[in-house]
Amino acid sequence: MLTIASVMLHSGTVLAADGFTRDPSDTDDAGFTILSNATNVTHWGLGAGVGFEQSPYKGYGSKVTPIPLIFFDDKWVHALGTTLDLKLGKWSSLLFTLRGQYALGDGYKGSDAPILNGMQTRKGAFWLGPAFAWHTEYGTLSGDILTGENKGQKANIEFAKALDFGKFSVEPHVGAEWLSSKDVDYYYGVRSSEVKAGRPAYTGRAAYNLSIGTKVDYKIARQQLVFLDVGVSHLTSGITDSPLVGKRYIPEVRLGYLYQFK
Repeated sequence: MLTIASVMLHSGTVLAADGFTRDPSDTDDAGFTILSNATNVTHWGLGAGVGFEQSPYKGYGSKVTPIPLIFFDDKWVHALGTTLDLKLGKWSSLLFTLRGQYALGDGYKGSDAPILNGMQTRKGAFWLGPAFAWHTEYGTLSGDILTGENKGQKANIEFAKALDFGKFSVEPHVGAEWLSSKDVDYYYGVRSSEVKAGRPAYTGRAAYNLSIGTKVDYKIARQQLVFLDVGVSHLTSGITDSPLVGKRYIPEVRLGYLYQFK
């Protein structure tokens, strides 16, 4: 699934989704460094965004999700949108964080679509776990392994390569997501108390989803950035076998604006 990925500011410093501030010319290979050894430089900003996503549920249509873009970065913490990273350390270009993330827009109400009538409400979750990013001359490989309250686990891995064209930056990305059976069962399962004609019981199975897309950044001015992230996700059988689901391919769009005050 698409996320608010790296944000590039006109100053030449790259503020990455892994939570570390890095200079593209930095080639330090000094070994493992803990966060307390880093120089404390603070950046912060505000903005707003919106996400458009085709819902996988039958008859649901598209979901529109507002995205709060509250941005903060210093040597201890990196926050952007609904993701908060505590910086743990780095080894050369391999960076480590502890990630907290709220899955804004996940879940549904029984009134959202006819197939969901009579289903208990499924809510979004707060996810927590380790994350990493490996920056190389060929691109950035990033990932995380997160646990969501009582909703199981999920893991993501993504490769992205940013290409700069003056005020524009184009970043193709490809990713894979693993969802545990407990997570799939919560959002796509049908409990015995929810069974009705045309909606048999279903117990979710672990699923692997694939995604591909491209993010475009445009620097309006030194402190202002707009971005557009367009992609599509492919859902596998652990999800699509659910009687609630009617789509295998999920188009997604994210659009946003960020102003950096410092």
